[in-house]
Amino acid sequence: MEILHNFYLIHQYTGICLIHRKYGSIEFNQDLVSGFLTALKDFSVEFSKGSGELKIIDMQIFYLLLVFKEGILCTAAADKNDDAKITHKVLSDVIDKFVDKFGDVIGNWSGDVRIFKNFESIIDEILLNGRVAEIQLKIPILKIYEKDFRKSQQKIMKKGLILTEEDLRVAQNQKPKWTLKRLPAQVITQGFLDKEMYKIAHLADGFHTISDIAEESGKPEADIQVLIDDLDDLGLLKFIEIK
Repeated sequence: MEILHNFYLIHQYTGICLIHRKYGSIEFNQDLVSGFLTALKDFSVEFSKGSGELKIIDMQIFYLLLVFKEGILCTAAADKNDDAKITHKVLSDVIDKFVDKFGDVIGNWSGDVRIFKNFESIIDEILLNGRVAEIQLKIPILKIYEKDFRKSQQKIMKKGLILTEEDLRVAQNQKPKWTLKRLPAQVITQGFLDKEMYKIAHLADGFHTISDIAEESGKPEADIQVLIDDLDDLGLLKFIEIK
């Protein structure tokens, strides 16, 4: 599940966190947060000059997204599959609505964060409780696998279950026999695919994400994305949507 895990609204001049909302599983050491956010505030101010631009910091397992304007810094810890453009817009919207509501107060603010408590529900609504930038995961699957895959899913759904992203981690090591099917060798002899592409193509089995295919094949994810696009253009693929 892709989500905005943590959200912080920070005061420019003091570096004080005005509002913190937690939606996901990524944990921060709260004893270190204050100094960390102050450093982010200084960095963001220098970067954007308060223009409202988006800055993304790669934290390896997630992205930290920063938007600074109107003397307020918004920062969110987001999954890497979240839509950064959507996140940028909603973080800017949060700042705009906050300034509309508290603009007159923040200039002579005494330091009491309790006065912003009722704005938390507005943030939750704007961010859809962290799901605002969620992108539905699409898993590539060769058409030669699709019919059998659908049948297997129908059996699962009859039991009241549904395939989720979490299931993929288990399924990769427990693939059914129909994944042993292969595209006809003519796609190589006729020049549609080379041998390496042919091998990688069969990892598109409905259980591997593009990232998984890249990891298993030892290829850069960008190269795998190009290959998936080429297979799609050749009419060899379908995509399974995972919630």
